[in-house]
Amino acid sequence: MTLRGAGTSAPVAATITAADAARTRWQVLVIGGGPAGAAAALRLAAGGARVLLVDRGGMPRWKVCGCCLSVAAVQELHLLDCGVGDDSALPFDAVPLESVCVAHGGRSAVLPLPGGGVVSREVLDAGLVAAAIAAGCHWLPQAHVASIDDGAAGSQQVTATLTMRPPADAIMTSHVITADRIVLATGLADHVRIATLDPASVSHTPEDARRIAADNRIGLGATLPADAADLPFGELVMAVGRDGYCGVVRLEDGRLDIAAAVSRESLGRGADPGRVVAAIVAEAVGRSSLPMPTTAALSAAAFRATPPLTRSAPLVSGPRGQILRCGDAAGYVEPFTGEGIGWALASGRLVAEALLADQLDVGDPLRPAAAAATQYRAAHHRRIAAVHARCRRVALALRRPGVVMAAVQAARVAPWAARRFVPAVIGAGSLGGHR
Repeated sequence: MTLRGAGTSAPVAATITAADAARTRWQVLVIGGGPAGAAAALRLAAGGARVLLVDRGGMPRWKVCGCCLSVAAVQELHLLDCGVGDDSALPFDAVPLESVCVAHGGRSAVLPLPGGGVVSREVLDAGLVAAAIAAGCHWLPQAHVASIDDGAAGSQQVTATLTMRPPADAIMTSHVITADRIVLATGLADHVRIATLDPASVSHTPEDARRIAADNRIGLGATLPADAADLPFGELVMAVGRDGYCGVVRLEDGRLDIAAAVSRESLGRGADPGRVVAAIVAEAVGRSSLPMPTTAALSAAAFRATPPLTRSAPLVSGPRGQILRCGDAAGYVEPFTGEGIGWALASGRLVAEALLADQLDVGDPLRPAAAAATQYRAAHHRRIAAVHARCRRVALALRRPGVVMAAVQAARVAPWAARRFVPAVIGAGSLGGHR
C-alpha cells in the first residue's frame, strides 16, 4: 500500500450503504474524514479492526488551512506508506517548500525551510481516505452524526445516530450505527453531542470540560486564482500585523492558498473578512515589492471562517472510556508555525496505537477500553502537549510588535543564526515513534 499517487481530485465513492452500515457491528467508528480521522482509520484497518469512517461531507473538499506539510507531517505520511516507495519523495506529489519570508512593518526576512511541502486539502484529504479504503476501511460520506449514546451501565457498545444527506427531492434518513469504540475527529467545531443512559456514572471533573482561550483568534481562509500574485512555487510568505497574521503559498495546481489568524476584535468591528486580511498584508508588506495579492484581490476573495482556534477538549469521554478524540477535536493552537496537519496525523497515529492490542487476537484486535484510554492520554500528553505549548508561546509573541520587529531584523543581519533558530520554532522533526 502506498500514498504515492494516491492523491486525487476525483470523488471518493462510498464503499457501503447507510443501511448496511447499520446492520454491522463495527469495532471502531471514526467520525471525520480529515487527516486525523483518515490516518486513524487507515492504521486501525491495517491492524485488523473492522472500521467505518464517516464524514458529513464528501471527498474531495476544500478546508480553511495553510496547506503546508511540516517535516513532521511528511514523516507521518511516510509512516503511513508502510515502507513502500521512495522516502526521499514528497507524498501526494506535494510541492517542495523551500523558504519562508516573514514580513512585518514594511521589512522582511527570507529563511530556508527545507524538508516540507505544500499540497491542497482537496488532494491530501481525498488521498488519505482512498488509502484508508485500500487498507480495508469502509467509507460513508454525506453522513452527519448528530449524537452519540455511550450506552447503559455495563454495556460494551456505543451507538451513533447519523442522518444521511439526501440527493435533491429525496427523503432524509436516519440510521443507528453500533460500535465498540468511537473516534471523534470532528475538527474545531466538534459538533457531536454525547449522551449517556447512566448519568450517575458521568464524572464532572475539570478534565471533562472544553476550554477556549480568552485571547483567541479566528481562522480565515480562501483561494485565489493563479494570476493573483507572482509568488513562486515553494515559497511561503507570512505577513504579521497588529490584528493577526496571514500566510500565502502556491498550491500544486497553481492556485494561491490564503490562511490567516485574526483577532476577534477586528472582525467584531463589522469589517469584512477579506478587508481585515488585506489590511494585515498591507501593514506588514508596506511599500516593499513582495509578491503578495493586491488589496483589491484580497478584499474581493470569498473567505471562510473557523471557530476560535486555541482550545482544548477531553481526550476521552464516556464512563467506560470508549469515545476518544483526536486531531483538532482534541485540542489546537494558533497555526503560525504550519504544524497543524502534522499534529493531526500524529494524533491519529497515537489513538490507533492506543486502541490496537499489542498481540492481535483473532476475535478482537482492540485493547480493553480503559487500558486504551490510559495509554492514549499518556501518549498524547507526552508527544503533543509540549508541542502545543511551544506553538502557543510563538503565537503569543506575535502579539508584541517589538518582538516581531526584532526577530525580523535579527534574521536580516544574522541569517546564519536564524537558520538554527527556525527548526526550534517550527518543531522540525518527528512527533514520536510508531508501531
